[in-house]
Amino acid sequence: MAPEPIFSSPPTIHPGDSNDRSLRVVSSRPRPQCWEHGCEGREFSTFSNLLRHQREKSGVVAKAECPVCGAVFTRTTARNIHVAQGKCKGTGRESSAE
Repeated sequence: MAPEPIFSSPPTIHPGDSNDRSLRVVSSRPRPQCWEHGCEGREFSTFSNLLRHQREKSGVVAKAECPVCGAVFTRTTARNIHVAQGKCKGTGRESSAE
C-alpha cells in the first residue's frame, strides 16, 4: 500500500497580524526594449508589441487613411474606431459638388 501524499495549505494571514507580509511578484525575464528611432530603451510588455512598434516606426506598415476626412493612422483599428465613434469631423475630403 502506497503512502498517501501530504498536502499542506498555506498559512492564513489576516490584515493587522504582526506577521502580515506583502506579496511581491518579481518578473524573471527582462522586458523587451527598443533602442532605435530615438526610443532610448522604451520597454514593451511583450516581444510582439516591440515587433509591431518597430514595423510602424520603420514605415514598412501601410498607413490607414480615413475615407471621410483623410486623417492618417498607423493602425487600421484606430482608424475604424475614429470613424465608428463619430470622431471624424469630415473636414478634409468633403466634396464641393452641389
